[in-house]
Formats: sequence, C-alpha cells, structure tokens
Amino acid sequence: MKKLVLASPLFALALLTSGVGCSDEGSCERIVEACHSLDHGAGPAHECHEFAESEEATDELCAEREDQCVEEDCNP
Repeated sequence: MKKLVLASPLFALALLTSGVGCSDEGSCERIVEACHSLDHGAGPAHECHEFAESEEATDELCAEREDQCVEEDCNP
C-alpha cells in the first residue's frame, strides 16, 4: 500500500509535466541540422540556416518555418 501512495503523486506529477513540454522544442536545431551543409551563402537554405541561428530565433518562431525549411528549402 505504501508503494501505491508514493506512486500516485509521482504519476500525477508525470501527467502534469508531460503536457507542459513544448512540441516546438528543438525546432531551431532541426533547421540548422537540415540546412547547414546546403548553405552556400545565398538562397533559401542560407536564409533558413541564418534565421535558425539568429539571436531572435526561438523554438516557437522556428516551428513556424520548420516544415518549409526542412521539407522544402533544405531537402536536396
């Protein structure tokens, strides 16, 4: 019974914190990873790469451009 009492709060905490995570997390890194080798100084791959590494880039902003950058602009 003690294990159940201890496990219940931990389970509740796990449920609460799992919804707190941001699905956008890592979107800037994914853009950089996809575009870095294709960045030759001009064009869409360069623009995506520069944006994702810029100081104003956040995971939320990168998430808005991630599909375009990763699937189209940086997909050889």
